[in-house]
Amino acid sequence: MLNNQELTSTTDSPTDAPMIDTSHELKWRRTLRKKLINCLVLIENHGKPTQELMYELRKAKEALTYWNSDTATWEKHSMVFPVRLEAQTEPQTPEVEDVKLD
Repeated sequence: MLNNQELTSTTDSPTDAPMIDTSHELKWRRTLRKKLINCLVLIENHGKPTQELMYELRKAKEALTYWNSDTATWEKHSMVFPVRLEAQTEPQTPEVEDVKLD
């Protein structure tokens, strides 16, 4: 017989249910809060729109977008490609001919 694997299943105990990773949501919520507080501080200190305020607003909008999505694009991955370097035994000669002025 097949087991129900949904989170709303009542057949399994709550400890057996799979955990959903929401750490990216917490990160973006905190980032949004910080950026909006920075915006309020810039408005109070300068009293007019500045380049710093526009930057903070853009970052706040980005954080709101990512907080509302299911993606965690802030996780960075890297790949390493092996490169084989061969030792150069002879000097290279240019493939360009000299210009003759007659």
